[in-house]
Amino acid sequence: MVTRNLDVEEGLVNGSFGKVSNIVRKTKDGTETVQMLGLTLDNPNAGKNHRRKVQGEDDDLVYIERSEESLRKGVVRRQFPIKLAYACTAHKVQGMTMQSAVVSLKKIFEPGMAYVALSRTTSLRGLHITDFNEKKIYADSAVTASLRNMTRASFGGIMPLLQKTRETEVDQHFKIIHHNTEGLSSHIEDIRRHHELLLADILCMTETHLTGSFISPHLQLQGYNAFMRNRQVSYSTHQEIAKKDGGGVVIFCKEHISAQPRQFIQNVTDLEFVVIKVDSPVQLTIAAVYRPPSYSLKDFLDNVKSLLDYLEIAEKHPVIVCGDFNEDLLGTGKKAVLELFQSKGYAQLITTATTKKRTLLDHIYISHPDLCLQAGVLHSYHSYHNPVYCILRT
Repeated sequence: MVTRNLDVEEGLVNGSFGKVSNIVRKTKDGTETVQMLGLTLDNPNAGKNHRRKVQGEDDDLVYIERSEESLRKGVVRRQFPIKLAYACTAHKVQGMTMQSAVVSLKKIFEPGMAYVALSRTTSLRGLHITDFNEKKIYADSAVTASLRNMTRASFGGIMPLLQKTRETEVDQHFKIIHHNTEGLSSHIEDIRRHHELLLADILCMTETHLTGSFISPHLQLQGYNAFMRNRQVSYSTHQEIAKKDGGGVVIFCKEHISAQPRQFIQNVTDLEFVVIKVDSPVQLTIAAVYRPPSYSLKDFLDNVKSLLDYLEIAEKHPVIVCGDFNEDLLGTGKKAVLELFQSKGYAQLITTATTKKRTLLDHIYISHPDLCLQAGVLHSYHSYHNPVYCILRT
């Protein structure tokens, strides 16, 4: 067995098994020494870069040389990093997979040891047990107690959006989802495979972490048009934020929906946002907003107020503003963002936690709450934030 990590990328690592198939000797000044050992490894794909090192040898062995190790000051040990391995401890074989093995349960002394040893083979046919004693196969009592005390998970509401669209005609509803992706590039495949996200007619995303002026083809969603605004172009006076990585907003709109962006809005100079006006199949204005945690609340509120003033004057349709506002509506203290929207006649639709730490940071504000049939929180495994959604009458 190899006892050191010689080439991790090539799989020539501590714990690799094999046979010594060749001994390469060298004679110097009449003294013969062993220069290299040729190994036939159990893993035929390991150590490919360490083969054919000996001229004249027509083989496919993996050749290793002596390794040096400092023991104490002035003392160096040079030896081949292998040792006889007709057997291994259960601790040593953790994580290994093999076709066959002989397992002795004679000296099992810890909970879980027997499980580790018995679960190394790929089939029962390859497992041979000696010194069998069923009392040696046991779990830690703390694990057993924890399993007994675990609360049973409820699957109610796991797929609220999918369930809603199954119960009634999909075309009768207009579905809007907001999701803080924590990096669109990192999670685009997760998003494409999410069972509910692509049911959205409008999919708003914050913290896209994108740069540049367009979305590259590999980040597009099939069947959607994209409207984006990155952090770097979102701030006029707060360049310290514009220079930081992260942030960014994008709205994906299904291709059959008629929608136009509203890019330049008076007095909105320092805000990460995208606004689109939807003309059919519903008449609606949608804004997605992201507030960085370090952004001054006062400056943020000033810009959001300017945005709401514009939407109130210029857009006569119902308005929805969604995003990650980094204001926990479940926590204590003043709720300045919520109060601003409420002063403008908006209702906030999300009432349960949206993050893994049970905070409610992701909000959906609507100017005409009577249009909302249902709203809530979806589930996601790939982000700290869970998506939030609302379903509107058409």
